[in-house]
Amino acid sequence: MMCVKQPTYEITGRIDRFDERDTVFARETLVTGAREEIDYHKRNPHLKEIDTELSRFITDKMDRSGATWGRVYYQTGFSSIAHLGLPDCVDGLPSPGGFDLTKDRNTELVRNLAHYLGADLVNMGPLKPEWVYSHRGTRPFFDDQPENLPLFEGMPEGYTGRLWGDAIEIGHANAISLGFAQNLDLLRAGPSEASDLEIGRVYAKSALVACQLASFIRSMGYPARAHHVRNYCVLAVPVAVDAGMGELARSGHLLHKTYGLNLRLSTVTTDLPLNQDQPVDDGIQAFCERCLKCARTCPVAAIPAGDKTVVRGVRKWQIDPERCLGYWSRVGAACVICQTVCPWSKPPSLFHKTVAHIASRASWMTRALVYGDDLFYGKRYESKKEPGWMCRSRVDIPR
Repeated sequence: MMCVKQPTYEITGRIDRFDERDTVFARETLVTGAREEIDYHKRNPHLKEIDTELSRFITDKMDRSGATWGRVYYQTGFSSIAHLGLPDCVDGLPSPGGFDLTKDRNTELVRNLAHYLGADLVNMGPLKPEWVYSHRGTRPFFDDQPENLPLFEGMPEGYTGRLWGDAIEIGHANAISLGFAQNLDLLRAGPSEASDLEIGRVYAKSALVACQLASFIRSMGYPARAHHVRNYCVLAVPVAVDAGMGELARSGHLLHKTYGLNLRLSTVTTDLPLNQDQPVDDGIQAFCERCLKCARTCPVAAIPAGDKTVVRGVRKWQIDPERCLGYWSRVGAACVICQTVCPWSKPPSLFHKTVAHIASRASWMTRALVYGDDLFYGKRYESKKEPGWMCRSRVDIPR
């Protein structure tokens, strides 16, 4: 990786903080007739119809009125980690006293522990205020949460974003980005119950590691907050780009030189003194400019095939999130096509490492490399068969 002074995304002006209420993942959870839904669609009436359609995906997945394979495998990964989003799981008061170690020692401790706990990638960078959500938009929300020691210690002092619409302020100086690789064989069986199960497994792992790491830092005597799929307050992708984990790809994901798009992210923000990693330039921008494979294979054209546009002060490729999540709703599972077809998202063999090395240094060879990827892995996406141990025909539960 080639370290650079500034990340490879282009800032064109003031970066406006993103309101989490405007994400499709927040909008899909709005309950018709609830205060939040009425308030949001009063301000955004043009989104009511599409949001109703999007909500069918998550409503069906979380419905416990009957068993389907989609619900079974989705709930296995996602419902089981709901409690990791509680305020005292992601946050808390630092221990008094604490340790006064050097930046080098803190950095070494945190990196080694995170790897030990299960993170494949660990990078440390700044927490820029523009990457903190402006307002709370996704569950869980906490109103009069009772104390239930020792299982629940209550709301930590300074915890922000308790309720839908609450302003969020995270003043930590550092952000630890954690990357977790997925099983490509299971992803390639998607969109299906198999890919949902794998995504849920990795998100659960990323949530647990983030909470454990944040708890470790607080026990050392420093503030720390975990951010994961059940309780985000930061935009994980740009935070990871700033920390040098990879670059922002055409698909909107973080692209890592070794793992490609095949990653899920969680984050820990903290004031623990740390050495920050530098951003990287692996030639991803030039490669994505010419490759277009994710855009070409996206079944609903949610990934742009054209030029970058300016979005909230940053020039980037902007996906269409409504089209993307709408497709998930229609097929009944999270789509993983762009993650798996990306030429960088291949098993880390010597051949793949060699091609990645060439691609990062010779952008003029991009089309030839993509042609080779099409020949070797396929020009179009074809779903693989799910593993035999998931065989649904042996259990009397309808698909």
